[in-house]
Amino acid sequence: MSEMVVQFGYSPERRRILRGLLDFRQALRSIAIVTGFQIIDGSFLEDCERTRSRPPSDIDLVTFSHLPVPAQEAAAFLGEHIALFDTAAVKEAYSCDAYFVDLAKDARYVVQDTMYWYGLFSHQRDTFMWKGLVTMPLLSDDAQALVILEQLEAQDAQAA
Repeated sequence: MSEMVVQFGYSPERRRILRGLLDFRQALRSIAIVTGFQIIDGSFLEDCERTRSRPPSDIDLVTFSHLPVPAQEAAAFLGEHIALFDTAAVKEAYSCDAYFVDLAKDARYVVQDTMYWYGLFSHQRDTFMWKGLVTMPLLSDDAQALVILEQLEAQDAQAA
């Protein structure tokens, strides 16, 4: 995550989105979603300021993890923590267009979900050009990334 902040946190708008991402990742860990990874994509990873004449508005991501409860308790768990699994709520609170794939489900469905998200994330929507994506483990150096982000935000405050 530190590398992500350094690489993509070059404007106040981007730093706001990165703070949301770091907060979202912490919120997931706070409910024991700690294993797995996230695929990160969207205009955030592109130079959209130059190519589209606008900053990114959010960051797109899919979390691949196990729920910390048995399968028969999954629906109740998701209901208790709906604010972290409802796409609109997460986008509003964290500037993340976020989705979740439960790695405990039948492997055929995990593969289908993976193919879907890879197909969606691997090409630009308008031009169909190939593009990259970032895979980030849920357990990463988020604390160090937050320190770097706070230093960048302090520079913003001094410049204002």
